[in-house]
Amino acid sequence: MLNQPLDVFDLKKIQVNATKAELETDGKLQRRQVPVEKLGEYVPVQRDPINLIKLTEAKMIPELLPLRHQRMAASRFAFFRGTAELMEQDLKQQYQSGISIIINGDAHLGNYGFYASPERKLLFDLNDFDESRIGNWESDLKRLLVSTYLVGLQNNFEPDRLQALLSSMCKVYRRGVKHAETLTLLQRFYFSYEIHDMIQTLNSLEDNDRAEMSRIVDRILKKSHKNNSETVIKKFTTLNSRGHLIFRENPPRARHVSDHTFRQIQAAYNSYRNYVREDIRVLLASYHLSDVIRYSVGVGSFGTRCFLLLLTGIDGSHLVLQMKEALPLRYNLLAMPVAESIKSSLNAGRRIVTAQKVLQSASDPFLGSTHFDGRGYYLRQFRDMKESIDATRLDFESLSVYAEICSFLLAMAHFQSPTAPRIAGYLRKQKQLDEGLANWAVQYSKQVDQDYQRFLAYLNQ
Repeated sequence: MLNQPLDVFDLKKIQVNATKAELETDGKLQRRQVPVEKLGEYVPVQRDPINLIKLTEAKMIPELLPLRHQRMAASRFAFFRGTAELMEQDLKQQYQSGISIIINGDAHLGNYGFYASPERKLLFDLNDFDESRIGNWESDLKRLLVSTYLVGLQNNFEPDRLQALLSSMCKVYRRGVKHAETLTLLQRFYFSYEIHDMIQTLNSLEDNDRAEMSRIVDRILKKSHKNNSETVIKKFTTLNSRGHLIFRENPPRARHVSDHTFRQIQAAYNSYRNYVREDIRVLLASYHLSDVIRYSVGVGSFGTRCFLLLLTGIDGSHLVLQMKEALPLRYNLLAMPVAESIKSSLNAGRRIVTAQKVLQSASDPFLGSTHFDGRGYYLRQFRDMKESIDATRLDFESLSVYAEICSFLLAMAHFQSPTAPRIAGYLRKQKQLDEGLANWAVQYSKQVDQDYQRFLAYLNQ
């Protein structure tokens, strides 16, 4: 097991002065230090989950915590989504490969989805990067495996079939690593996975294996193009007494901000606008900020400071941006007091934006970062062609296809880091990884269940 220092997303950690072959050799040598079998050994943990949850929530908006708890209590998977800090701390107690790359940090099954590329193509990829950092590659894969097992149990699938699926996901990840190794650096950089690639994948399967998933993807393809700024405006806004377009309120989830906060956000938006891409900067010069509302989203990030910005153009059209708080890394939860932790997150938005641009095949052109009132934020277009697949509603065959696609894309994302060839060297001819990590995920799922039961008991006190 390795002791890791406070993580500050230092990209120098993954800058190398070695050839691909030398990095692969490094990976093989690292396997002698930490055999693949060790990654599959589960080390029991001793900690108070409620204390860790409270430390995370100390940085959030108090009036939103009851709704956050309600969402987390809905199921074991929902609880798992909302408590990345628990697994982040637990992974420090496990055997680690020691091969660092830029990782997502929270690559569970619900953090993949569809979104629009700058060319208006519908892509499928990782879509949440709040916990991104420099870390061990297997941390992402383990979180993906555990989430798949929890979803499968929620769907009442047999544990043995699910464990076999986890093993298959590891095999697909290794295949993804092998595929990435065959590509040049530029080929990997330009790689993308469009919805039509997913349809092609489904068409290669037997009819029984693809039926449900095909229907879902077809529905997403038809629906996604309607999920644009015009739809957002219709759903989230109304006319006030003076005939001006404003956001609808739905307290406590959706609430207008004070005049003071509006001025702070105006200044933060101006700062953001000065550092986005030049073409976006020119485009935004034709808009002005006309309304702001605090609007919470998700499960893990519900309770953070998240705002919707209504921009009105010189032609009367509108654009909605989301300005989301970039919390301090949960990986560092125990490293410093709450106040100091918040202060350290001033540039966390930049960390998230950087990781997203690296790990995603293409990113929102409006993506950028800013800060105000001592906290970091990042901005992006709100719900632009964004869609997701609810894994809790999939049959077993569809869940298998979906989870394996996610595993493959995770490997491709990992290979954007210069140090990734070490993973290839480490994993070469290591089929035992599949069964080992599958077993680890099953064992850790029992820990998630214990934490979930303690959380429910805590809520009922």
